Amino acid sequence: MYRVNFNPAIYFVLDPSLCAGRKAAQVALAAAKGGVTMIQYRNKSGNMSEILAEAGYIAELLKPFNIPFLINDYVDVAFAVGAHGVHLGQGDASPQEARAKLDENAIIGQTVFTEEQIAALDPSIVDYIGTGPFYPTKTDKGKPVLGAQKFAELVKLSPVPVVGIGGITPQNAPAVIKAGAQGVAMMRSMSEAGNVEEAARSFQVSLRGTK
Repeated sequence: MYRVNFNPAIYFVLDPSLCAGRKAAQVALAAAKGGVTMIQYRNKSGNMSEILAEAGYIAELLKPFNIPFLINDYVDVAFAVGAHGVHLGQGDASPQEARAKLDENAIIGQTVFTEEQIAALDPSIVDYIGTGPFYPTKTDKGKPVLGAQKFAELVKLSPVPVVGIGGITPQNAPAVIKAGAQGVAMMRSMSEAGNVEEAARSFQVSLRGTK
């Protein structure tokens, strides 16, 4: 259902360690109520049994909202909890491995940073890419900031939709779309917000009319 018909416009990357002391499921539910269009579960610190349990619970919780729920990195977890796909970093499982494991309609995204990585993409397997950081970010401190011009150059090379990542807030998100992105991904500006539902709505408002 989702592979050719998903909307990456407001793409929330949910990290349980960045939820200001709240449960990840609580934050996911608030973001969905606020209108995010995709949610990715990213847990780099939990043990696998905790990750499976939490991802499975969130997958069930989000079903009424009819938005894609992806798992970062862990293809087996995505398969086990019935997620709609995976997002893979450059050091994770290959997109080919993920496609072989998951349903043919699963969404497979990949993080890329360079022209060479974009050139290596197989658009018959990878459905979208995330690239950045567009702005300075606390999450990937070691990565050079692309800025609008370099980001736009990478977008033009991509055979699949591009989601901008890195330091994106409701206030600065429109510039990312104007540089060619089909969507914006955010972590802290959503998960650490005092009112997560309102933060999601703020992204909706700021991006209205940017296409």
